[in-house]
Amino acid sequence: MLKLIKTIHTLIWVIMSGSNFVAFYFAFMGRFDAWFYVPAALLSVEILVILFNSWKCPVTTIAEKYTSERKANFDIYLPEWLAKYNVRIFSILIIIEIVIVFIKHKIYG
Repeated sequence: MLKLIKTIHTLIWVIMSGSNFVAFYFAFMGRFDAWFYVPAALLSVEILVILFNSWKCPVTTIAEKYTSERKANFDIYLPEWLAKYNVRIFSILIIIEIVIVFIKHKIYG
């Protein structure tokens, strides 16, 4: 069961990471259409889920029921360093993305 949870969690991570970079790219290009808004909406939902779950992914809570291991990547197929700093890395990228959106909206109005 843990392998299935790790696979699903990794798939979600890939989709959300891809969404982050797609939204970042289109924000940087000043192109605010569905290619920006759909991934931005996914990211917004993810942020809300993590915020309302005390800065923890709910999939991690599910995985905890199947193992006593608690390394940073016990619940996902990522290198341990990336799993450990994942929230910090993507929080910084999202903040930069938001700044770019405000700057580009001001320029392109």
